[in-house]
Amino acid sequence: MAAPNAIEFHHVRKNFTGQTILSDLNLTIPAGEIFVLVGPSGSGKTTTLKMINRLEEPNAGTITFFGRPVADYPLQELRWSIGYVLQHIALFPNMTVAENIAVIPEMKKMSRTRIQERTEALLAAVDLPAAEYAQRYPDALSGGEAQRVGIVRALAADPGVILMDEPFSALDPLSRNQLQDLILRLQAQLHKTIVFVTHDMHEALKVGDRIAVMHNGVIHQVGTPAEIQQHPATNFIADFFAGAEVGHVVWADTLAQVLASGVLPTTTQPPTPGVTSQTTVAAIAPRLGTNETLAVENPADGHTYALDAPGLLQYIVLVHTSERDIK
Repeated sequence: MAAPNAIEFHHVRKNFTGQTILSDLNLTIPAGEIFVLVGPSGSGKTTTLKMINRLEEPNAGTITFFGRPVADYPLQELRWSIGYVLQHIALFPNMTVAENIAVIPEMKKMSRTRIQERTEALLAAVDLPAAEYAQRYPDALSGGEAQRVGIVRALAADPGVILMDEPFSALDPLSRNQLQDLILRLQAQLHKTIVFVTHDMHEALKVGDRIAVMHNGVIHQVGTPAEIQQHPATNFIADFFAGAEVGHVVWADTLAQVLASGVLPTTTQPPTPGVTSQTTVAAIAPRLGTNETLAVENPADGHTYALDAPGLLQYIVLVHTSERDIK
């Protein structure tokens, strides 16, 4: 017998104060994939997500979790089986990183030794060594570090499903790109079912195994990134995807394009080994996220230029502005 899908929506309807948010939602999310719900604000993405762990209840229809209606689970058991990562991670300020991570495992009666082992392993997996970070308090973390701790907290009790509600939208572009890469790396190791909500089509195309495009409470298309990119089912999807192309191009740009923009200052620092004008922005973005400054030689004029995170952000803003002006 085939294993049940992780999550299924069958003819689900949701109303708020007399207004229909979702009229007839039918959706299947297989186990072990990153499934992205993408669409503009107000499209019903977060409402759909919250019905999985019963933070919202449907007015009609059925939602199943590994073959069993979510309404049949004891609420505590259901939520302990589902990790949740929010845009604003809301770590407990009076608890250390390790104590924040241990909250759900302790409720599930996991042994202290097992909690410590899992905490150390997961912190290492997100590049926050326990020796350095486990005893810190949230106010000593950067936004990106806090979000990494939030991801570890969601994974700590080894849930079958992780819900991620616009988890990186409050971060700067470099931190956001790093955490997108982190999710892909963790998924390759852990093979969780992740339901990921975003309003950013570029983010959806990058992290999703499959994508559901939502608008006004209706799913317009479900498919792989390639299917949606190459064969958009509606004009709305084609237009929405076109708005993501700027961000996609930025990460694929070479440093020659960044140099040509004129936003970088010259430097007397010798050129950084392994970084040339043909290096892509995506290749150097993680290094800039650690506050490193790179020196890039420009063959076009013979000068060397300093590239740091603020300089790259200026370039990104310039490209976005230019693209909007063209349109």
